[in-house]
Amino acid sequence: MKAVVTGGAGFIGSHIAERLLKDGHKVTILDDFSSGKEENIPDGAESVWCDITDLDPTIVKGADVVFHNAASKKNICLENPLRDLHVNGGGTLELLEACREYKVKKFVHASTGSVYGNVVTQIDENTPTNPVSYYGVSKLAGEGYVRYYHYAHNMNTTILRYFHVYGERQEDDPSLGGVVAIFKKQIQSRQQIQIHGDGNQERVFTHVSDVVEANIQAWKRSSSCGQIYNCCSSHQVTVGKLADMLMEKYGDVEREYVDPLPGDIYWFAVDNTKIVQGLGIEFKPFHSDLI
Repeated sequence: MKAVVTGGAGFIGSHIAERLLKDGHKVTILDDFSSGKEENIPDGAESVWCDITDLDPTIVKGADVVFHNAASKKNICLENPLRDLHVNGGGTLELLEACREYKVKKFVHASTGSVYGNVVTQIDENTPTNPVSYYGVSKLAGEGYVRYYHYAHNMNTTILRYFHVYGERQEDDPSLGGVVAIFKKQIQSRQQIQIHGDGNQERVFTHVSDVVEANIQAWKRSSSCGQIYNCCSSHQVTVGKLADMLMEKYGDVEREYVDPLPGDIYWFAVDNTKIVQGLGIEFKPFHSDLI
């Protein structure tokens, strides 16, 4: 089988590509390397420089499945929200049209829990979407195109809404990375860590290996066609507790509390029943051994 992984030189995409190669599939990685890294590309994968907003549609010719993980990062979108829309909305549309033209059998789309916005009740897949950030708005636009191609063109699509993914190769640059990798690097470097908000904001940290398994099962299981899944652990951890866990492992440093980031969501309580039951994913609890 031949797979295309967009954003395959990035954190999550490179892990998906690695798993596909391990399972014996041919893999083509598309990436513009704005945040992806050459060293993330696993041995055996073909790598093609590609701006998802200016796509040569023949790049997906002959592919059986596309895993779409290319995205504009959340912090970058604050600087250039129009580019954010072009990547997360328009880029997704261009890729879907290429897949329709060349009859790709499956499209697995990486979305985000940010599409929900600030919700004060438990979030399931039927919770109304009301994003409060440029990133959430643009990712919801991408979702809309995916749903349209499923209904209008009978395309076999699945949407996975990621929540706070962490693990090996996660970006640790504050403008690109996730809080686990950022805090870990700062603590190991004996730097002060910076907490946006009061530290009581809750997250559902999800290990990258579980996200990879969700992508593989979304591809393989026919029941996933046209479905949306919350792709996350059910274990809530505050940002302050995360800092405590990392310091217990790597040593104490000073903390600075600053204003929340624009569009930052305070509270996540997510129901992952649908993906656990539908795709058979067993999510790892957040544990110091994994960080």
